[in-house]
Amino acid sequence: MPKKHSNLSAYAIASQFAYAILSPLIVFIVGGYYASKHFEWPDWAMGLCVGLGIFFMLCGGISQLTKIMRIYGKDNEKAPKSYNSREDNDYYDNYK
Repeated sequence: MPKKHSNLSAYAIASQFAYAILSPLIVFIVGGYYASKHFEWPDWAMGLCVGLGIFFMLCGGISQLTKIMRIYGKDNEKAPKSYNSREDNDYYDNYK
C-alpha cells in the first residue's frame, strides 16, 4: 500500500466498490418492478431490467477494480537493469 494511503482510505475505496456494484442492480430491479406494476408492462420487461442491472453492475465493478489496481498496483522501485550478452548463457561455457 502506498504511504499516502491509510487504512481509512482502504475502507472508503471498499465502500465505493460496494456502491458501484449494488446501486445499478437495486435501481434497475426497483425501477423495473415499479414500471411493470404502474405501466402494466409485460413480464419480460422485468427480466430485461434485471439483465440491464446485472450488466451495469458488472461494468461498474470492472471500472472500480481497474481504478483500485491503478492506485494500489504501483511500485515505487525501479526495474532492475539487465545486461544481456551471448557469453552469459550456459551454452557458451561448455563449448569454445
